[in-house]
Amino acid sequence: MCRLLEPNDYEYNITTLLQSSQNPTECIQPIKPNLSIITSIIDLAGLEIALTARTMRELILKKALKQIQASYDYILIDCPPQLSILTINALSCADYVLIPSKTDYLSYRGIEQLLNTISVTQQECNENLAIMGVIATMYEEKIKDCRDVLSALEENYEVLGVTKKLSIVNKGLYDGLAVTEQSSTNQIALAYDKVCDYIIRKCEVA
Repeated sequence: MCRLLEPNDYEYNITTLLQSSQNPTECIQPIKPNLSIITSIIDLAGLEIALTARTMRELILKKALKQIQASYDYILIDCPPQLSILTINALSCADYVLIPSKTDYLSYRGIEQLLNTISVTQQECNENLAIMGVIATMYEEKIKDCRDVLSALEENYEVLGVTKKLSIVNKGLYDGLAVTEQSSTNQIALAYDKVCDYIIRKCEVA
């Protein structure tokens, strides 16, 4: 079981890492065997303005992660939903992009904008960046719009998994429990297990 963390309890986090070139090892918090995290706080939302004045600002995260990447098999970077310098930082140092998309029309349209950003990043600072696929989220089979969007996603992109809109997603928030820890046989847990298996196979081949 994961150890529940309160991000504000820690002096160093992703904001201090990006803002002041903090030693990344000081920002890492272990939460269970073979799993660690660099926490985030609400201050991250206002960091973009400060980063605009930095030189090579799109490569700050890449420079930091180079110091620790040899110690980990996988490093997952969770990005904010908006396209920003923070997202560019993640794309600049990533090997692959996983695109979560709600099964609604606006989220589907947003993928095109993200793909444009990915294309620019590939040309300017990370030619090895590749799109691994899309994860369709918050799917409600009874709603026609959801079914239509899922069909469009499957027609135009490689959909690695579909997760339904179920209450179990929110139940574990206060306890710090992932869906797979709450119930390994839940539909969402099984969908994410499938995605994880795909990621591991993909990376092993690479």
